[in-house]
Amino acid sequence: IFLIVFFNSCVSPAGIKGQTVEMDDGKWGFVGSKVDLRCRFINSSPPVKISQVTWQKLVNGSKQNVAIANPSLGVSVAPPYRDRVAFKNAAVRRRTPTLEDTTITFSSLRLSDEATYICEYTTFPAGNRENTVNLTVYVRPTTQMSLSTPTLVARSSNLKTPVATCVSANGKPPGTIRWETRVPGEVTNREYKNSDGTVTVQSDYILVPSRETHKETLTCVTTYNEEVFTDSVTLDIQYEPDVSVDGFDGNWYHNRENVQLSCQADANPAVSLYQWRLINGTIPSNAEIRDNILTFKGPVTYEVQGTYVCDATNSIGTRSGSVDVSIIGMFACYWSVYLHVLSYFPPSLYYQSYSISGTCYRVCVLFLSFHVFMSLILPQHSGRFYEELPNTADYVSYRLACNKEDYPEPYSPPINPPLSFLPQHPHQPQPAPTSSSSSTGTSKNTFSPPSHTTAIFKYPSVQGLSSPPPGVAAYTFPKEQYV
Repeated sequence: IFLIVFFNSCVSPAGIKGQTVEMDDGKWGFVGSKVDLRCRFINSSPPVKISQVTWQKLVNGSKQNVAIANPSLGVSVAPPYRDRVAFKNAAVRRRTPTLEDTTITFSSLRLSDEATYICEYTTFPAGNRENTVNLTVYVRPTTQMSLSTPTLVARSSNLKTPVATCVSANGKPPGTIRWETRVPGEVTNREYKNSDGTVTVQSDYILVPSRETHKETLTCVTTYNEEVFTDSVTLDIQYEPDVSVDGFDGNWYHNRENVQLSCQADANPAVSLYQWRLINGTIPSNAEIRDNILTFKGPVTYEVQGTYVCDATNSIGTRSGSVDVSIIGMFACYWSVYLHVLSYFPPSLYYQSYSISGTCYRVCVLFLSFHVFMSLILPQHSGRFYEELPNTADYVSYRLACNKEDYPEPYSPPINPPLSFLPQHPHQPQPAPTSSSSSTGTSKNTFSPPSHTTAIFKYPSVQGLSSPPPGVAAYTFPKEQYV
């Protein structure tokens, strides 16, 4: 039985002062938690008798009883709070109670418990003394993250669409949402106020679904009262196959064997059908098709040439890839090997200035390259012409004359006389000889080649180097220098 006791208000006699009710300025707690509302009677002087203590809830300007402690009738709690409110001090519940501390404890806190509470002491002869405390109830939101739609498809229209949704539901106060991801996009936030005073926040992440965003991670970070909650999803973007054809290396020569083309397709979902075709033609009869592999059995013939197309299909659509196949002959194959050999020589060797050193060295390089080329074409020939240098001594002479062994390139000796493809001394016309046998005969024009002094190469003196090197004689330039 809930006890309600009424007392007549009495005026404190003169000289009776100092009785107060001590309470906290404010209290808070989360839904479902426990919280204490402190209330103590401070009796400085003189002592007074406590007749009753009443806890009340202030609702819309009116008071509702929560719990009462009476020295004679005991303790009583109103029905809405009977299972959740109790006096914390055991002395209040005794047969002869002590009521100076009448703190109450709320268990299983509810949102409806948020209010202003009054602790009122009825005393004799001092009268009534009371104080108030505000109780605030918080609600931790629940965080939920999901893909906006069950299926996300990459379309050619490049339209932006919500791909993921993060919800911070039923929070009091509301939580804040932010996104962590390396995928660029846009964010939209909305708030919904619920009837119980809580707030739900919804945040959508918007982007253009594409093959590049497939399997990317989106993380939703919710912050509430300095508490952080995270949740993540992985994007599942469906898209048409991205197709390429591999296998042709540009070196399919006539009669080559074991060649094939491979159709590579990146698709989500996976490719369900591969189809091969030859543009403006029919796939050769010696070709074998197994899913994404096209194999040409036996030696390659010129019939294999053409543009091959692979069509890859999944549930989203069909895309194609192609490759141009050309067949080269054996001579072209050898020529490509020859060019490959030449590629090992630096281009600077072919673009040097017209010096003796550069000219001779280019001759050496070209001669050696030609030797390798002819050895590949005629491997069965055992003659000396293609298998070794014509004359080892001549090659050594080139090395010495080109100054490649004993002198560094910056010290290449000057040419004296200067090397030229024109005669050094233009021919001076000579009088035609007369015949002693006939004075009336027709004179004949004759031309005698000029006589030239042989150019002898002299090694210059270079500090630190002998001139010429020990054991090396002066070198006579070949006649190719004259026209």
